[in-house]
Amino acid sequence: MHPGRNSRFLFSLSRALLLGVLCCAAANALALDLLPDFFAKPKINKEIWKIQEQFVALTPQALRSGEGAYPPNAHPATIEPEDIRDALRSLELWNNGGFFRNEESAPVFTPGQTDMLGRMVSEALLKAKPNEDVVFNVRGYGGVLLDTAKEREWTAGRMFYADGKLNLIIGTFRLKKDKGVRNAEGAYGVIDNTNDLYFDTGSRAKKTGKMPGRIVASAGVTYHGGEDGDRPDWVVIDLKLATLAYREALVPEEQRKTAEKAKQEAAKLTVERRQMREEMARLRQQIKELSTGGASVKSVEERLSALDSLHQRKVITDEEYKRRRDEILNSL
Repeated sequence: MHPGRNSRFLFSLSRALLLGVLCCAAANALALDLLPDFFAKPKINKEIWKIQEQFVALTPQALRSGEGAYPPNAHPATIEPEDIRDALRSLELWNNGGFFRNEESAPVFTPGQTDMLGRMVSEALLKAKPNEDVVFNVRGYGGVLLDTAKEREWTAGRMFYADGKLNLIIGTFRLKKDKGVRNAEGAYGVIDNTNDLYFDTGSRAKKTGKMPGRIVASAGVTYHGGEDGDRPDWVVIDLKLATLAYREALVPEEQRKTAEKAKQEAAKLTVERRQMREEMARLRQQIKELSTGGASVKSVEERLSALDSLHQRKVITDEEYKRRRDEILNSL
């Protein structure tokens, strides 16, 4: 090809490529402008805990669309870390989208996540203002290749305490890094990069996460909006009921039966002791009547029978039995 023509061809090609890049950039910018701040990070008022990409923090309540602010939370709130931990441990997810607990459900959080969230969310609720929510992002490890290997995954959301109950909204649930991106980064020695991930901390206004099913409605756990609520990502937790049910479920069946039997026997023994005290009181009254000469022969027989009964049940000793019996007989 002629040198001049070759130069003109390369110049035209370069100009076309540049024009294409500019057009794509303009189109992408327009598309991003149309997105409603999907990748915007929540405003952080105060960090409670942070390790790399994991955090627990306080954020302002979002405003309702066209309706102003949400009702204030009952913050600051004093809640024991163990209660938050066990309430979160009671949460299970049924991937098939069901409502009630069964053998197919799986824990929403890992034990390590609940330990950390119990401590840090308790501290955050104590420091939160009525117009602040608690947001979090925690890391876990999910099984891959038939559980022969583990892969990092993240769960993020928000919590707040209102009307005597703990509200939990899940945004990101068990998010995993794209395999292609992970492999490409690994080829260059990058293993801890999370800049390409978006941790959605949930929203009161609308469902933003992609829950693979529904959190199980168990003891103390209900959906926002009631049984027919359309927010499987938002649950309302009665801490007292949820923690009690969880802790009772940890007790082995045989141990529960033994404890219940012991409880029943203790109650029966209490009744028997009360009856014995009543009998002893009657016996003392009867002996008093005998000593004053106000008892009939029939009354004496009844007193002796009652005394024999007490002796047979070992309520009174042999010596006391003999002494009491002699007193009754001597009164004749």
